[in-house]
Parts: sequence; structure tokens; C-alpha cells
Amino acid sequence: MDETILNINKMEIRIDFGGFYGYHEEYIDNRCDAYGIDYDNVNYASTFISYACEWLHRFTNKTGVELFFDGLDSPRYYNYSTDKIKASILPDMATQLMTYINDDFKDWAYPQLISRAGFISFYDGVDDLIERAKNDDDDKSILLGMVCNYLMELMEVNDDIYDLEYDIIELS
Repeated sequence: MDETILNINKMEIRIDFGGFYGYHEEYIDNRCDAYGIDYDNVNYASTFISYACEWLHRFTNKTGVELFFDGLDSPRYYNYSTDKIKASILPDMATQLMTYINDDFKDWAYPQLISRAGFISFYDGVDDLIERAKNDDDDKSILLGMVCNYLMELMEVNDDIYDLEYDIIELS
């Protein structure tokens, strides 16, 4: 089948897996120590990609939701946000993800979508996002990403992350 046809039907979402700065980078540094690799010789950009691909594979195995790695979305400054995995999802998997939108999900998501001191939300709670997602792909992408973040916590994807298999890429 023509790959361009498949790409038309995929939707890109972002998954807040914890990022590298101050979280997953620690596991990479520990592996470097274990293998005697000097941090100055590590190609972190390539290693982060290897790690993120394997993390996404782990997510799929734990949740049953198949996602395709599209890249990393890394902030210029880490004081407001952290790295997110850009992933694509096919329509049937998007439909499967929507089945997780229940009262427990809404209780989990609601606080993230209301305005508070220092944060003005674009949404009036989770029900507003759900309603907007019915007619807008950008809102649907945000909603699906939130469902993935919910599943990540619910199914403990980041637990025992030290056993994740990925390559440390060294500089040439």
C-alpha cells in the first residue's frame, strides 16, 4: 500500500512522557556510567531519539495502543515545559483511545484544563475539550494526547524504566 495514503489518515499527538531534563536523562547517564561511556562522547540528540522510540514501544506493549514515532518536541527552555514525544495514531487506535474517556479520566484531566493563578486555560474544563474535539482535529489531537498521558500513569509505563532497551549513540 502507498505510504502517502497511510500518512493522510494518521493524526499526530504529543505525549508528555516525563521528558529528558531532570527525569529520563538520569537513566541515560546511569547507563553511560555502567558501560564506562564518557558523557562528553555521547550524541544526546540521537540517544534521546533511540530512547524515545523504545519508550513508545513500551507504551504500546503496556497499553495496547499502537503509536508511531514521529520525533521529539523539545522546548528551547525547560523552565516552562519539557520534552514530548510526537507520535502518529491511526483512526482505529484513536477510536480505541476514546473509549478511555470516562469519569476517572475526566477527574484526572479536569484540573489540567481550568484556569488558575499563573495559567489561563484555552478550555473550560475537560467537557469543553471533549466537545471541541468533535469538530476540530487540533483539539482532538490534544484530547488523544491527554488520554495517552492518563494511560501512561494508569498502566505505570514509567515504572521500572531503568530496564528500557535503547542505544547510547556516541559521537563520531
